[in-house]
Amino acid sequence: MKQILIVDDEPLILKGMVIMLKQHSHTFDSIRTASNGVKALQMIEESMPQLLFTDIRMPKMDGLELCKQVNEKYPLIQKVIISGYGDFEYAQAGMSYGVKEYLLKPFTPVKIHDLLTKLISQSGHAILSISKYEDWIEKIVEAIWTLRIDEVEAHLEELRLYCMSASTSDSEFIQLLQDCLPMIKKRLSLRSFQPRMEEVTDTTDMMAYFLQLQEQIMKVIDELALQRGGQDLMQKAKIYMDANITNSLSLEDVAEYLGITPPYLSLLFKKVFKETFVQYRITKRIELAKRMLEMPHYKTNDIAYEIGYENYPHFSRMFKKVTGLSPLEYRHMMGIK
Repeated sequence: MKQILIVDDEPLILKGMVIMLKQHSHTFDSIRTASNGVKALQMIEESMPQLLFTDIRMPKMDGLELCKQVNEKYPLIQKVIISGYGDFEYAQAGMSYGVKEYLLKPFTPVKIHDLLTKLISQSGHAILSISKYEDWIEKIVEAIWTLRIDEVEAHLEELRLYCMSASTSDSEFIQLLQDCLPMIKKRLSLRSFQPRMEEVTDTTDMMAYFLQLQEQIMKVIDELALQRGGQDLMQKAKIYMDANITNSLSLEDVAEYLGITPPYLSLLFKKVFKETFVQYRITKRIELAKRMLEMPHYKTNDIAYEIGYENYPHFSRMFKKVTGLSPLEYRHMMGIK
């Protein structure tokens, strides 16, 4: 824990808090103060603290609204409400905004030091840069949005390794990753996409948790891909492929026809039809080849070229791979010599 931000509209409270925090045995890089929630959010954007103390009753933006916005934008920041006895009911509402601790007025150095010790011990030895964590979340969100699965997987692995280096146990690792899905969902919602996310099943196993997290993110990509294109666009792709199956038809050709990128076509085609673009093209060509082989006047060499293969050996290998028979064996089976 390196940075603390205290928010209160009473200068004497701020001054007293700073003095008492500096007397704690733990050394902090900075202890900053703000007189209201609006100013506090500005300061958080400039440099994110690990710990936020905030009063409830303040001008411009009260402490509950501040906690709400901080919880949405910076969920890794620990939040403590400074509450008078008369405000305790309001302070309890902060639980829905990620507030887990309260510092009741009037407070003493002992109260503050005990609370700080508790918060520091709860964080264990994990040292996590919130800005780095958020950078990875943003990279993951951007890769999801552009449907670049390889980049999503790469950034997730980077985040996994970083969280491993910042934790000393499986439970600490899981704790560091618990905000990942809510942050991704929140940022995607700002782009007008509301993914359906399931809760990650409780587990104490680090890799089991990470694999569940990865699976949920892959489901989000599936959902986004289907929402953007869906069945209609891929049916259009199939019709175009079927009409041009004997030509030298590439993924790029079909993508250009549809007006989408080749990676997007490849992803969406597989999600909709449960087979790849190449698999479908091979299947359709072999189906056409079988019909032509059933006609005696077609030579097997000519059939290979007719259905889009550059040479007979390649055609023969693909035909046998799909049917289990060579073109000649298939003809013999059909009673054609």
